[in-house]
Amino acid sequence: MKYYLKRPLITIFVCNLLFAKTNTSSELIPHYVWDSDSSNIGPAQVWFQDWTDYTRLFIKSIPDTSIVEKHPYAKTDFKKTYMNANEYKTPNYKQLLGNINWKAIQNWKEGHSNNFEWYIDRDQNWTYTNKMLNGSAKILNNKLHLQIKDYNKVIIDLVLRYRKYK
Repeated sequence: MKYYLKRPLITIFVCNLLFAKTNTSSELIPHYVWDSDSSNIGPAQVWFQDWTDYTRLFIKSIPDTSIVEKHPYAKTDFKKTYMNANEYKTPNYKQLLGNINWKAIQNWKEGHSNNFEWYIDRDQNWTYTNKMLNGSAKILNNKLHLQIKDYNKVIIDLVLRYRKYK
């Protein structure tokens, strides 16, 4: 590459490094993807999708599995055993996705509770579709404590750690 092309590219790259901003505001959630340490709904993943004028919350978990039995007329006399019909387990997913309306300005300092209303517009099991749930989230010891309630009944209670990217 010619010298007159390299110099502007290097200058732009260095300027971007010098003037890059990091997320240090206490009004923005510090991490967007979280994995559960403890949960009442099985291993869970939580994703805060922060768009310019609204926030969406996605929760995915696998609370249990189901056994799929082989068909009674399935052929089971192949010499190669991998070709024979077998029972297998399939995961049962619980996925919830919806918009968040924060009740106050977010404050993600240690121990401060952030309350919100969560309007579910997608539910894998059709239990909470088009329903308004209440939630609270706070950070204690670098872990996100997330609790979702349907009126006074706690339906999701999670303690999550942020996902480290590779």
